[in-house]
Amino acid sequence: MTTAQERKQQERTARRRRIQRAARTVFAEKGYAKTSIEQIAREASLSVGAIYLYFRSKEDLYVSLLEETLDLFDTELRQIRARSEVSAPERLRNAWSFLTQWAATDVEASRVLRLISQPNVRSQLSDEVVESVGKGLAQVREHLGAIVQDGMASGQYRRGATQPMVDLFWCLLLGVLESNDARSNLDLQGAGYNDLTQYAFAAIDTTLRQQELQEAHQAA
Repeated sequence: MTTAQERKQQERTARRRRIQRAARTVFAEKGYAKTSIEQIAREASLSVGAIYLYFRSKEDLYVSLLEETLDLFDTELRQIRARSEVSAPERLRNAWSFLTQWAATDVEASRVLRLISQPNVRSQLSDEVVESVGKGLAQVREHLGAIVQDGMASGQYRRGATQPMVDLFWCLLLGVLESNDARSNLDLQGAGYNDLTQYAFAAIDTTLRQQELQEAHQAA
């Protein structure tokens, strides 16, 4: 039997998700800069005060949209990680392809992902959002790290610290997104998005295989 406290939590979760669905719609239509809490409240058929009961600021609400995104990442990367019949390098490539294709199709969500790295954004975020998004990102990093470790264990990747390689993977992903936006916004010459993603993954793969390449060279 559901207790009163459990019902209250279920109602809170449902209201929170309702606000997030409304926010996702408005942000997609107007963009982050032109969206206001008042517009989101109207879309959700709630008062502005009700929004602030659940989210500290517009930034807090915006970043909270990553919760759904990170659930998707967890599901997909968990499946990729589990394919033990596929080599680790190929699984890592599959993970990269999934993330870069996602970013190309869900542009607004990819912008949310990049917002969390901006200076001073922490002060605008609630502990609840920081905790939930932090846990989601940690899970993504765990999946990627496990694939890299599999590659090291099988001898396909050079042995070394796993987390720096995961950091490199993540930095290059965000860098590709930033570079592509800058090129588009300023009409700059340069490689297109698809080429950028291929070059970036080649850099990751080469770095991970460096020891293997050195040994092959020495044997020759």
